[in-house]
Amino acid sequence: MTEQTIVAVYDGRTDADAAVRDLAAASVPSQAIGRHENGTQTTTETAAPVREEGFWARLFGSQPDHDTSAYDRSIENGSSVVTVRVSSEQVDHVSSILETHHPIDIEERSAQYTTSGTATTSAVTAPATTGTFGAAHTTAGTASQSGAMQLAEETLAVGKRAIGGATTRVRRFVGETPVQEQVSLRDETVTLERHPVTEGRSVGAADFTDKLIEMTETSEQAVVFKTARVVEEVNLRKDVTDRVETVKDTLRRDDVEIEKVPGEKTTTGATTPVMPVSSPKI
Repeated sequence: MTEQTIVAVYDGRTDADAAVRDLAAASVPSQAIGRHENGTQTTTETAAPVREEGFWARLFGSQPDHDTSAYDRSIENGSSVVTVRVSSEQVDHVSSILETHHPIDIEERSAQYTTSGTATTSAVTAPATTGTFGAAHTTAGTASQSGAMQLAEETLAVGKRAIGGATTRVRRFVGETPVQEQVSLRDETVTLERHPVTEGRSVGAADFTDKLIEMTETSEQAVVFKTARVVEEVNLRKDVTDRVETVKDTLRRDDVEIEKVPGEKTTTGATTPVMPVSSPKI
């Protein structure tokens, strides 16, 4: 796996701090992030003065195709440098994080220093194992490089899941209904009857002894008995039917647009800047 070092230069220290925080939030290992400012570098690697020639050689190669004086002057003016060592697959993602916090454009800064002595920079990508500074391009100090871009395509997969519908609930409860029925009851009553005896009936000695007769009255009372029996049965049943539904959605796929950008033309010898000339008033 090829490693590259991406470098971004920020005029504001707060921008550099925010970039480092976002890199950490994106799960970039802390040992892959370097911080350089005010003539020193803060990283897990051995510290080295930022402006030494060996440091620039480590970043850009022994013969860098960048004018390192623009970096020197930016750092002297208080700029902060953030370096990130990543694999080639992560270059685009890490570069987008660095670009979010507005790094300076080193080529524009170099041109401004050339004409007026002022400047600003952006994120640069360099081949792995060394650091680099600059603007959003890959430094040309390597013998050969290959770039890869992954193209993704979505496919449609339709599954099924159950969702709750209407619920049928049957609850049994006890109700009471008033009823009435007529029944015949019998009551007994004891009545004392006395009849005079007119015929001359004789009595014996036993008739002059104590004697007791008794009779008990009875009456009938209604007694209620209840019996229960099953009169109905209630069941719940599910009826299942199948239906066909058409699912519509959109699928995304990556495509590429190829554009060939011509390089800059170079000329030999000194050039004279063209100054704007005002037309004379008539």
